[in-house]
Amino acid sequence: MVLIALLIALSIERLYHSPDALHWQFYLSRWQHWSASKLSDEKWQSAPATFLRTIAPALFVGLLIQLLDNLLVTFLVSIAALLLAINCEPARVSYKTYLKAANRGDDETCQEYQRALSQYAGLGEKTSVNQSLIWMNYRHYLAVMFYFVLFGSFGALLYATFRIAADTENNSESQDNSKSYWSRLLWFADWVPARLAAFGLLIVGHFSRAFPVWVKHSLNPQAEPDKLLFNVACKAEDSPQHPDDRTEHIACQLRLMRRQQIFWVCVIAALTLWGTVN
Repeated sequence: MVLIALLIALSIERLYHSPDALHWQFYLSRWQHWSASKLSDEKWQSAPATFLRTIAPALFVGLLIQLLDNLLVTFLVSIAALLLAINCEPARVSYKTYLKAANRGDDETCQEYQRALSQYAGLGEKTSVNQSLIWMNYRHYLAVMFYFVLFGSFGALLYATFRIAADTENNSESQDNSKSYWSRLLWFADWVPARLAAFGLLIVGHFSRAFPVWVKHSLNPQAEPDKLLFNVACKAEDSPQHPDDRTEHIACQLRLMRRQQIFWVCVIAALTLWGTVN
């Protein structure tokens, strides 16, 4: 059931434009505004209370599935949860606009959408487009897949909650450091999945060239997940580069990430056949 739900959700996300209402951030932001107005007492403003209040929707979905204990409900909720967690339609639109601008040589528009993509990825403004796409592909697809396989709908929505909360924190102009734990939580949540994703790049890319980089960064417990993926992807890419083509390098690394997504779907399929994943 996990594999079928995953395949259906990925197919729907690829084939159809997703509305704003099919994004976890849409519901999470409304829940936070409503809960903040209803729970305005000072005791609800502490870090533990804020944490519990933020993850409450994901907890509710997980508890609902457990209480109903119905295979059909679990299957349908799993598809919906995956669609909510992996939705990245605004980034896809920005990327397509960037490609059109790059092909016609519009540098100003390219820079504008490069900044938009880096902001959507939760990275600095000077981040390259290919790095933004690698990071978004990981955070919206691979990490969600890993947590869904391990913890079901609750895991997928919990990771999406961490991702949204950390991005909101990073984009906020506030200097309040009391909420910095969201970025730390996301760092810990990415620790293992990022290393698995980087390993997938070895399998679908240039293994011998990327393996030493993967070992070096994976054995470093303090390595940043995004830097790990960027460095491994750079070495794993084995496509010729044409300096006159401004989009080829980006397209090659994006294809690399998509190939490893297929690789992990195949791994999940094999685990399903062996009975490890239900």
